[in-house]
Amino acid sequence: MCSKQMEATNREFKNKRMLPPCRAACPADVNVQGYIALLQQGKFKESVELVRQSIPFPAICGRVCYSPCEDACARKNVDEPVSIRDLKWIIADIEREEGRVKPEPVPKTHSEKVAIVGAGPAGLTAAYELAKLGYPVTVFEAMPKPGGTMLYFIPDSRLRKDVVANEVAYIQDLGVEIKTDVLFGRDLSLDSLRNDGYEAVFLAIGIQKVWKRKLASQDMPPLPDTLLNVEEDEDEVPTKLSTVWVDPLTLETRIPGVFAGGDILTGKASGIVYAIGAGKQVAVSIDHYVNRRDLRIEREQKIEETTWVKDWERITKKPKRYIGPRTDIGKRRVSFEEAEEHLAKIKEAAIFEARRCLECGPCIVCLGNKGLCEVDKAVVSETLCTGCNVCVVVCPFGAIKKNEMEIAEIDEDLCKGCGACSASCPEQAITMQRLTNAQIMINVVAALGGEFS
Repeated sequence: MCSKQMEATNREFKNKRMLPPCRAACPADVNVQGYIALLQQGKFKESVELVRQSIPFPAICGRVCYSPCEDACARKNVDEPVSIRDLKWIIADIEREEGRVKPEPVPKTHSEKVAIVGAGPAGLTAAYELAKLGYPVTVFEAMPKPGGTMLYFIPDSRLRKDVVANEVAYIQDLGVEIKTDVLFGRDLSLDSLRNDGYEAVFLAIGIQKVWKRKLASQDMPPLPDTLLNVEEDEDEVPTKLSTVWVDPLTLETRIPGVFAGGDILTGKASGIVYAIGAGKQVAVSIDHYVNRRDLRIEREQKIEETTWVKDWERITKKPKRYIGPRTDIGKRRVSFEEAEEHLAKIKEAAIFEARRCLECGPCIVCLGNKGLCEVDKAVVSETLCTGCNVCVVVCPFGAIKKNEMEIAEIDEDLCKGCGACSASCPEQAITMQRLTNAQIMINVVAALGGEFS
């Protein structure tokens, strides 16, 4: 994509984000279309790395996310949704089996320290995002091991503890410090954290009622009244179910520089992916706060779902042939040759499933600005174009219309560079900057929902 095209597209998307339905439905804003596009090409390593640009838990979310992305998947209008969650599981497990590369610690480019209370999905996500920005981050966890609900409240049959440990280790490898057996209210407080030089604090301590039961023997002190919305808990009379008041956009509490997110806001379990989204939201707020920027600036964007499909009947049905793994990859005791064959079959099935994706969103929200996709561009010769309308009819994405001069005009926000127009133009008035004719035919077949090899 040329720089002029990218600049124009970025301007349009500044205050409005046209996202595919799957990504618009994801509380953590995972680039679903992007990682599936990489998976279609057999780029498993690049696919999981792209997921990690959005979340620190690809293997965990691949197992236990309630998958709102699949509920929203446009493919359900044709046959069945793409197995988005299972594909995340697969790319994460393949990375583990083939050997995950230990990330280098991110250099500390900020001197302002950040304290995070709670090593559950919200707290660890915020730590992950802030560490990537170069902040020194310390996470304080009341339990003996980090992981929160992911470790202590999900059975091993759904989420093995070593999977959680592997994901947490990745966050620690980036330079996040985690201190366990440290109870907020007993071993530290907001005042003590301020006195120790922490510029901002994120309270991500989960559901107070649940943790009080878990830590009953430790006599957990309550949160400061200035933070709370307090309601009587009918199920547990001696205790009060405490939730924290926050600004819904910034998640800042009534105390400047103190933020809260996750289940402590709702008083009930809301799901790991929601907690991840809250952690990301807080990380942005803390970065703004530390740098003395308005916490609300450039935070409100209009999210608009989009898909290029106008007629679902034109899309060829490609029902699922792949159902997620019943056991973790590599768990069975098999020979090396059997393991290699098993892994190859899983990869083949995953690639097929990925090719069911309709690629609803525009290039700019997929891989167009990631340096991972060689986005092509259709160019119309005004001297050769006769306005025959063939390109308008054959474009599967509705990206071409005729201007007032009856010359074909490309909408660069909708064009996916498949080359269908170039291949069909009787006057050869449309050329592609990169694709060969053979590549164009592959893309045409794929765009129309057919099979290709």
